[in-house]
Amino acid sequence: VMSGDAYSIIKINEGKYLFALCDGMGSGTKAEETSSTAIGLLENFYKAGFDKEIIISSVNKLLSLGKDEVFSALDLCVLDVREGVGDFIKMGAPESYIKHKDTTQIVQIGALPLGIIQNADAKDEEVYLSSGDKVVMLTDGISDGFKNAQELQDFINNIPTNNPQEIAETILNKVLSLNKNVAKDDMSVIVAKIFER
Repeated sequence: VMSGDAYSIIKINEGKYLFALCDGMGSGTKAEETSSTAIGLLENFYKAGFDKEIIISSVNKLLSLGKDEVFSALDLCVLDVREGVGDFIKMGAPESYIKHKDTTQIVQIGALPLGIIQNADAKDEEVYLSSGDKVVMLTDGISDGFKNAQELQDFINNIPTNNPQEIAETILNKVLSLNKNVAKDDMSVIVAKIFER
């Protein structure tokens, strides 16, 4: 089965990393093409060194110019390990979570998905991160499995492991168990752990 979700985890340059999730609206081939195109454009623009306003504006315009109505929820975090800052950009994407040692923080930014209107404004939020923090990003196939963001926040906060892969699998398995092991939508989770060098 083809997923309408696409993801990217790349090193942009020395000290900066890009984590991105893109959820093409709907499912199947069209959704997969839309989300993969958006991710590919984002990777190339970031690697070329453009600033975020130009990148988001350009990707949005390119998607909105197509003859088909193609929309993508975009969830993006550019991690600057030198500054200890995660810059989150969201367009139509669900909340992200920062799992600290004893608490879990919600990162929630409201903005329209990519491709809906040509001049959509990307909203971003910078979050300070410490060694040991885990950044959890997910598509709505995951978030919709919980009653609300608070319930998901509590669930993430109570996951006992610090292993990013195990955290992702625990979240995915929980959503599947809540839905009688049926995936009602494409489901993707990225978990990145911050290390001090």
